[in-house]
Amino acid sequence: MNFLKAFMREFAIPVAVALVVIAFAIQAFKIPSGSMEDTLFEGDFLLGLKFVYGIPIPFSNSKIPISEPDVGEVVIFRYPGEPEYPDYDRKRYTHIANALMFGNFFWDNQAPSGSSKLVHYAEGPKDYIKRCVAKSGQKIAVKDGKLFLNGVEEPLKGRGKYTERHRRNTPRDYLKEIKVPEPGETIRFDTLSTHDLWWIRSLMVQEMPDSLVEFRISLNQSDSDYTFEDFRVPIEDHKLLLINTIFSKNGIVPQGLSYGDTISGKINLNFFRKSARTGFLPLHNPNNPQKSLFGSRLVAYDAFNGSQLEDLENNVALQNSQLSTLNSQLKYEILVNGNPVSEYTVKDMVYFMMGDNRDNSLDSRYWGFVSARNIKAKAFIVYYSLDKKSKVELLKPWTWIFLPTDIRWSRIARVIHLI
Repeated sequence: MNFLKAFMREFAIPVAVALVVIAFAIQAFKIPSGSMEDTLFEGDFLLGLKFVYGIPIPFSNSKIPISEPDVGEVVIFRYPGEPEYPDYDRKRYTHIANALMFGNFFWDNQAPSGSSKLVHYAEGPKDYIKRCVAKSGQKIAVKDGKLFLNGVEEPLKGRGKYTERHRRNTPRDYLKEIKVPEPGETIRFDTLSTHDLWWIRSLMVQEMPDSLVEFRISLNQSDSDYTFEDFRVPIEDHKLLLINTIFSKNGIVPQGLSYGDTISGKINLNFFRKSARTGFLPLHNPNNPQKSLFGSRLVAYDAFNGSQLEDLENNVALQNSQLSTLNSQLKYEILVNGNPVSEYTVKDMVYFMMGDNRDNSLDSRYWGFVSARNIKAKAFIVYYSLDKKSKVELLKPWTWIFLPTDIRWSRIARVIHLI
């Protein structure tokens, strides 16, 4: 009995309290890249306050509302470019635990015979950190890399910076004026460009977690096996999935290429059809699953950037102009649980996020809006900071001797909104 009391006092109760705090009060986050420099640095460890934007209600998709992110605040949110649940199937997979640095574990209720029911989503769903630069009802545009909010240039916040001297025709540099959707607003799809339709599809995925939202592409001159013989695409960071596919399918060895150069090769329409259907691609073969912790199946996903659909449109138009007998027409549809829909009514507040390091940030300019449902915490304080070039490794105690010199002491205990 004394052992049981000691166990409860020293271990079980503290662990239970810690889990409650993690679930409802705070979130620890490590900055993995330089997209928020010089406000936040790669290697910063910070705490986010969950309860500021609402307290999660257990076993539901809802929160008890407290407040909402405001323009200028640094926010932690779930990245909308990959599935919240493995394979985008909330009914099949049951969430078991968030193992923090080890990712998430799920239970597969329909696991094939002989396959582990325990699924390890090691790197996801990912959390991102960016600055909120606009919210529902406001109009935004990007010109020469600079942000305009309701027609007025918005200065950089925090210690944000620009690094590029030359501008290219990329989402980072140019974005037409667009209004951030408002709750209750009904959006008709027949009035939208492909770019805008893709962003609304992403918003629907976030707001409808219990439904299967798909993006369907068809080409009237062909079936899904149609192959473009000379598909052209400029080299840009946000098109790497498409570029690498062309390299691999055509046996191209990239040499002497620079940003802005154009490559060409064969590519099948199925690449776009499969990639755009749900917006992500499994990185592991489901018929030959990789093993992970505790004998679990490992899952991971690669996000499809919708801007690559513009390359598809450009190449169809180019092909039509070169072949006078051809009149190929692309058609896009959004399906909810297998049924085509022609409009959508926005449910919650919507936000537009950007990194402070404006020229080196993969943000809403590339993957679109963030729903209030994906908001997780308000970034609060840097509690630890380790130089990104540090030689310190947790599992190698002999490297700990570098800690005193590799810790960024001046960044510890810095309140983020004061940086």
